[in-house]
Order: sequence, then C-alpha cells, then structure tokens
Amino acid sequence: MNTVNEIRLARLAGCLYLLLIPMGVFGIMYIPELITVAGDNSATLANLTDHATTIRLSILCAFAIQLTQLFLVIALYYLLRPYGVIAARFMVLFTLVTIPIALLNELSHITALLLSESDLLREVFNPQQLDALTLFLLELHRQGIMIAHIFWGLWLMPMGYLVYRCGFLPRVIGVLLIIAGIGYCLDTITFFALATDRYLIAQYTFPGEVLLPLTLLWKAYRAEKRIVSDFNQGSE
Repeated sequence: MNTVNEIRLARLAGCLYLLLIPMGVFGIMYIPELITVAGDNSATLANLTDHATTIRLSILCAFAIQLTQLFLVIALYYLLRPYGVIAARFMVLFTLVTIPIALLNELSHITALLLSESDLLREVFNPQQLDALTLFLLELHRQGIMIAHIFWGLWLMPMGYLVYRCGFLPRVIGVLLIIAGIGYCLDTITFFALATDRYLIAQYTFPGEVLLPLTLLWKAYRAEKRIVSDFNQGSE
C-alpha cells in the first residue's frame, strides 16, 4: 500500500465493512429472534403487529446493507485487483448475485406487514387464512436468507485468496476469510439438506470479517503517516 489512491481505497473499504457488521446483526440476527417464537404461532403473530415499526426499520437496514456491500466490493476490487484479476472478478460476481436475492427476499416481510395491517384483506379472507399466510411469509423470509447465505460465503473465498496474496495484509486474515466463506456455504447446505438450523457454524467462523476492516484502517493510517513523514523529510 504505497499510493494515496490505495490508502483511500483501503480506508473506504474498512469503513464500509465495519458499517456492515452492526446492520447485519440488527437485520439478520436480532429481528428474527425478536419476532419468531418457536412453537408459538400466536406469539409470533402478536410480535409482528407489536414490532411493525422495528420490522420496517430492518427492511430499510437490508436495503442499506446491499447498497453498502455494492460500494464495498467496488473498493475491494480496485484495491485487490493487481493480485489476481480473475479472483477479483469472481468476488464482484458473487456479490452482484447476492444483492437481488437479498432485496427480493425483503418482499416477504413487506407482504407479511401488509397482511397484518390490511382491513380490506380481512374482509375477504378469514383471520385463520391470513394468519397462516403471514406465518408462511415469515418462514419464506428465513429460508430466503439462507439462499443468500451461500453467496455471502462464496464472495469471501476469492477475497481471502487476494488478501493472502496481496502482501500488505497479514496472510492469516486471508485464511480466516476463506474459513468464514466455507462456514457460510456449509450452513446453507446443512440447512436445506437436513431441514434444520441446529448445525449453523458461520456464527463461529466470522473473525476474519472483523479483522479485515480493522487491519485495513490501521494499514491505511500507517501508510498515510509514512507518506506524510517522507514528504516532510523531503521538503527539508
């Protein structure tokens, strides 16, 4: 990382990646646990009504996540492309596949809210039918996330390879990113093959995704400080 452009890209990528973490925790982990009560459909439906505003915020958060990830992968592409053009392209490709899946998946939450709030629909369908459809949409959203899940893993693998090769980041982070990617992919496979979420492991294989943005910001800071120091010495 020797140029001003590389420093700016590293700083931008680090900030965007850090921004994804709280939004992902809120939209993907907190909201499902807030709404869904295992084995109690009545409580789940009541939570949907009681926390409608929170769910709407989670939908906006999902939109923000996809927009942030789009700019993030562009920054990472230009930063890491010199260390493997094909891998960098695959990193972008997997991200571009994920974005429409994740955005369309939010239609399930949007429709579930419409069903719970529509007086017109309650005049046409009986409450039991609407409740059953609402629960179906909530489950559809949960399973839709697992479809996006595999692409969240796939984009980490070429990224990990590029980080491993780049030289200005610790190679161990590249290895950890690949491990995180494998964790996401295995989660999707076990979820659909075994029809259960009891064996999800991505929640334990994510450290590389935290270390990468922190290291990018630190390396950008150090590189900028070095360039300023060299400039001051040269001007003397």
